[in-house]
Amino acid sequence: MADGSCILCAQSGPFRPRGAKDGYGIEECPACGLVQLVPTPTAETLRALYEGESYFGGDGDTGYSQYESQEVEYLATFREDVRRIAEFVPSGRVLEVGCGYGYFLQCALDAGYDAYGIDLSPAAVKWAAERHPGRVFCGLLEEVPQIQDQQYDVIFGSHLIEHLTEPGAFLETASRLLRPGGLIVLVTPNIKSLLARVSGSRWVSFKIPEHVSYYDPATITELLSRGGFAVRATDPAYQYYALPFVASRVRELLHPVSRLVPAVENTKLLRDRRIRVTSGSMRVIAALTP
Repeated sequence: MADGSCILCAQSGPFRPRGAKDGYGIEECPACGLVQLVPTPTAETLRALYEGESYFGGDGDTGYSQYESQEVEYLATFREDVRRIAEFVPSGRVLEVGCGYGYFLQCALDAGYDAYGIDLSPAAVKWAAERHPGRVFCGLLEEVPQIQDQQYDVIFGSHLIEHLTEPGAFLETASRLLRPGGLIVLVTPNIKSLLARVSGSRWVSFKIPEHVSYYDPATITELLSRGGFAVRATDPAYQYYALPFVASRVRELLHPVSRLVPAVENTKLLRDRRIRVTSGSMRVIAALTP
């Protein structure tokens, strides 16, 4: 790490090596079990990545490829998150941190929530704000004055917490913005999921350097507890994808053996089919404690 300490528990190294990729070590803290990149990428490196024009819709290893073309699949995925949130908070004001093109916002608004979003990508915010005027802002949680003036019933972050080099500071800010008893809902890769274990170094969530940490149910619970939250539920998180997209990821995982399997998913009968699959992630719902 940049300062030689764990970003969850502040324990100093050495850490247990778990692998390496793209110039970074993937290592586990022996004190708390958090897996993280060594060294920790700088805030400047990460912000430049998110603010780049190609983060949404690019074709590299970072960011989200095919983001716009997968709108239908993202909407189906986020409807599941909204339905789960409604079991705890059936109405109220919701803030999404890392809102991208506003797909979750659309689902939350459709369900009757008073929903807002922020993101670091100017291109994504422009796209989302055109669809949801007055509800989407650019910047960090602590930087946006329009956000600071409100209290929220739910703060939602899908594939957010693993990007943060100071997750404790994020939770501190979130706790100030939540009403008493409000919820924080996080979707994040689970490094102890079956998919992560089977995939090994080819796990799709090893996105370097944007994913700086890799949680499991125990470490995410510890992080939230330190931030003043009590976990109410931890669920497997599923996503909807077009069948050819899933098949392409499976082929990458199984390469070179996959070259022997015909690409039947591209036939007319199957290419428009959407399926619900696990990405090796978890959804964690936690309440702000008094």
